[in-house]
Amino acid sequence: MRFLLVVTLALTAACSSSPGTEPPVPEEITGVITEIERDDAGGITAFMVSADEGSTHDIRIDPARDYGFDLEHLVEHQTTGDPVIVTTEKRDGTAYAVEILDA
Repeated sequence: MRFLLVVTLALTAACSSSPGTEPPVPEEITGVITEIERDDAGGITAFMVSADEGSTHDIRIDPARDYGFDLEHLVEHQTTGDPVIVTTEKRDGTAYAVEILDA
């Protein structure tokens, strides 16, 4: 009986704590698009941004999000070198674009 009580209390404590439930904090990155990744159908799934301070960031496209423009516009930015401002959100260690703007 005592064993059952200890196991029940341990399971209750484990289930009640929920680490990592806080929403991730968006991060803003300004830079130029250096690479674009596509899926088998040709849709843009990710892009690499070389930030103004010299770091590079692999950013995933959220397929459920409407960015308010045709994602092919990102190719124009890659071609011209015109910078973008990307607000990202980390999910399981991967950066996803929340918003993409012309800089």
